[in-house]
Amino acid sequence: MPLNKNLGKAQIVSLGLQHVLAMYAGAILVPLIVGRALHLSSKELAYLVAIDLLTCGIATLLQAWKNKFFGIAKQNL
Repeated sequence: MPLNKNLGKAQIVSLGLQHVLAMYAGAILVPLIVGRALHLSSKELAYLVAIDLLTCGIATLLQAWKNKFFGIAKQNL
């Protein structure tokens, strides 16, 4: 898919949903495994999952932010 191609609304929604589903499975599984291995309480486990999802959201926004240092639009020099 070319970088500068304008996508239709259906493609944007489809790709966004695909991203959320793929990211969510990986983002939830790791804190659950680590939390159970550390014998965390349910409250601590919920906090760990929430912080992990917040961090994933911030990382997604940073990847979408176009600049010359990082992100999906970074130019290779």
